[in-house]
Amino acid sequence: MFEIRVICDAADSAPVTAALEAAFRTGAVRRYPSRTPGKVRLYVTADHRPDPGGQPAALWPSPDAAYTGAPFLTDELAWVAETAAAAASLSGPDQRTFCLRKAAALDRLALLDDAINVSTASAEAATDAARHLLALDRNADGDSPGAGTVPPHTLDAARDPRGYLRQEYAAWHRQHLAAGRPAQQAP
Repeated sequence: MFEIRVICDAADSAPVTAALEAAFRTGAVRRYPSRTPGKVRLYVTADHRPDPGGQPAALWPSPDAAYTGAPFLTDELAWVAETAAAAASLSGPDQRTFCLRKAAALDRLALLDDAINVSTASAEAATDAARHLLALDRNADGDSPGAGTVPPHTLDAARDPRGYLRQEYAAWHRQHLAAGRPAQQAP
């Protein structure tokens, strides 16, 4: 593991961060002002990416493991539809719960389409929804709300947003079961 420091124009910080995430396994990027006007200092903890063949096979929970005990898909879709009307007024944890459950429902639909060999855009919609959740978790103020073992700022999460989604859904569902709350409870 090593630390990378980059001084660049403020406008270039997003492409520089993306390039670092593509080249290395990275942690969260820390951003500070530079002594030079218009420049920023970026600090990131990084490590070499392992060989794709050397990556652990079970980084993410399987769909079966992630969705075991989840509400029936039709019930989950009904909850998402009912909550969508109020989605504009949702914020904080309620917004994240809505995004999480919506993305999980789309992921489950895409898995069904794959299982019966139906060619639809459901996989793309599921991936987009998972990316939205990942972006929401990455942009959270303070500590990330991500509850799984792989945080949202890692390269692994960016490479497989649906895997990240499954991890987060499984953690959320376990938390609700432990608290004795039904998963159908609307925010």
